[in-house]
Formats: sequence, C-alpha cells, structure tokens
Amino acid sequence: MDTVRNAQQAVEVVADQSILAALQKTFAVGGCIVENATGKVLKAMHNNVLMPYPESTAQPPFLPHDPTAHGERQLVQWYYDNRQVLNLPPPSALTVVTTLDPCAMCAGSLLTAGFNVAVSAIDTYAGVNYNSQFDFPTLPPDVRQKAQQTWGYYAVDTPIDRSYQGSTGPIFAKETIDARVFSLTGSIFDASVNTVRDASNNSGLPPDELKNPASLPANSAVRKALTELSPWALTVKFDDPRMPGAALAKPLTETAHHADTMNAVALLDPFGNLLACLGGQEKQSPIRTAFMETTRRYALMRWQLMNSNDPLVRAEAQQYLTHPKYGTFVFLYIPDPRTSEAVMTFGAYGSTMEGPVPQSFPSNLQYVLLHPGVTPQAVAQLAQKLPPFYTQSVQVAPSQVLDDALIQAAKSAL
Repeated sequence: MDTVRNAQQAVEVVADQSILAALQKTFAVGGCIVENATGKVLKAMHNNVLMPYPESTAQPPFLPHDPTAHGERQLVQWYYDNRQVLNLPPPSALTVVTTLDPCAMCAGSLLTAGFNVAVSAIDTYAGVNYNSQFDFPTLPPDVRQKAQQTWGYYAVDTPIDRSYQGSTGPIFAKETIDARVFSLTGSIFDASVNTVRDASNNSGLPPDELKNPASLPANSAVRKALTELSPWALTVKFDDPRMPGAALAKPLTETAHHADTMNAVALLDPFGNLLACLGGQEKQSPIRTAFMETTRRYALMRWQLMNSNDPLVRAEAQQYLTHPKYGTFVFLYIPDPRTSEAVMTFGAYGSTMEGPVPQSFPSNLQYVLLHPGVTPQAVAQLAQKLPPFYTQSVQVAPSQVLDDALIQAAKSAL
C-alpha cells in the first residue's frame, strides 16, 4: 500500500511489518514513515536486532545483528540517508507510525530528529509511555513537552475502548483503530520479547571461557577486523577493565578531535583491552553519536565474523570477542541529561545489554567528563527515571571514572 487514508490502514501497514519481524525471530515491532499532507508511505521497516547473515553457511547462524536496529531507529536513519536524494519533507511534516510505544533509544532518536509519532500498543516495561498516562516521566522537562506536542496514541474501539491520547501533530490524530489490529500489535510483541532478549543477552562466552584477543597474531581475522574498526584497537590495556587509567585519554581525545562533535566512546573487553574507540557522525545524522557508532559497529563486526563461511574464523570470533555486557563503555563526555540525545544514549546502552548485566563496582557504563552545568547527580537521576526495563533488568548506572589522572589527562588534551 503506497498511500494510507486513515489510522486503521496505517496501523495495518506496520502490523504487517511486525509479522515479518516475528517470522525473522526478532522483536516483533514494525513502523513506517507517512507524509502528513498526503498519507503517502515513504518507508516501512521492522526490527532487525536479530537477523540471519546473507549467504552464510554457518550452522547454527549467529543472529545478534545490531542492538540498535529497532524499527523506529532504522526509520530515522533511513530518513537522513535519503532526505536529500529523495527531497523528503522535514520531519515535522512526517509521522512515524509504530506498532509499539517506542523504547528509550527510539524515543530519543525520534525526538532528536523531530518527527511526529503515532502509536498502537503500549509497552509497559520498556516504552516511554509505560504508565499510559502521557506524562512521559522518563523524559527531561523540555523533551517531555516536545513529546506531548508531537506524539499520539490512537483510540481503540470496543471491547478495548481506549480513548485517543496525545496531540494533533501525528497524521490521523484522534482517529480510532479496531481492537483486532491493536491486539495483534501488542500480543505479537509479547510473544517474541523474552525469547529474543535471552538470545541477545546471552550471545557470547562468559569471561572465564574467553581467550585474550591481544594474544592473536597480526594476520588473524579477529585482530584485522578490530584494527579496521578502530586504529586504537588492542593498543591500550588495563589490569582492571572497570578501572581505566590515564592511557585512555589519548585515544578518547584524539578520536574526539576528528569526530563531528567533540566526543568519543571506548569499549574495553574483560581483559582490559581497548577494543574500539569511535566518534560520532552527526553531520550525516544527528542520531549517529559516538556511542551509537561504537555499539553498532562493534556488533556488526561481531555478527559478520561469527557468520563467516570459514569455520576457523567463526571459532576464533566465538573464542575472542566478548558480549559488551562483560566489557566497559567509557565516554569522553556523557551526554547532557537535559537532552533527547541522553535518553537515546541510555536507551541504546540498555538495548546493547538487552537484559541483566553482571553487577560490579564501578559500573560498566562510565564517563570521563561532564558538560558545563551538568552534575553527576543529574546524570544519575535521568538513569533512575528510565522505564522499568532499564532500571530493573539492565540497571543502567552511569558513573564517572575513578582514576583522577585520566580525568586530568583528558582535560589537558582538550
């Protein structure tokens, strides 16, 4: 269907996408971008967190593809990849219609970009409207106001009898969808969510079974892939991955100086090795931040190697590449907790973990510096206000690095 004429048709488009996602054995969520003025469907997509690798002979296939590949986040990225060549309208003239209340990552992405949003089902665990009150307690005040001005939740007819909730910004605002398609959009996600989370959260060997990638020869597939991912890979090592020292300042600050914005994010493995240090590409898209680039590109590299047609490469990847939950992410700057970028980032971290994280002190989500006017308390408070999935399951807990020499070295290099 190229054009939709009402909310029912729009939700049916995204419900069909959620079915495709379920058949792919990933989170059963679908979405589309609709032009408000015409009802034209510009793009429809579904979740691709778990996805088979094309033409791979690996058995069983390694499905964890990209923890950020939620339907809505992908749609935002599709828009920025195509807005000029397709002469697309501004996000304020478009609506992202989705089967499920967006998670923190997707909500932050949509609000950063400025789309209108229309929703079918509520996600009471990870959705930003998890309490169904349209007060968005997760969001910082200015971001909350923006959501209340641009989001809407379609009414549902009998026997659900849900009233429309939201603004007049989304296409088909205040319209009603039938109980059948509403129930499908909720139940199909509920049927998939726990299985997919388990598959994603447990995709890798525990640290005591891993081998140290620093011991790999220069011509090994894993070492070459890490070096291609980041020139800083395996150049720095710390005795404790939770206690990065001053040697991390140079990778972070030099990467940040070459990034689109002054920031970088490093990923350390359980051995304390620096696996990657990447900056953002916000000039291409405001959601391609340093953290989004780091977590996404590491995951894509791992997915590719784990599905290599060479069984020796697959075995090497399995033995040497950690799941990020066993590593440590270190930001040069933690995002400003007053912004939608911070919501997106903490949400993307939660999606990267996709379940419980081995608890330790310090946290495996760390930062070196704060933006001017930002306090550690404000950062912690944003994390504590996230939907239940992030506070109860993942337990998002950003903390500043403990090594003062690292903090001072970073400040000196900026």
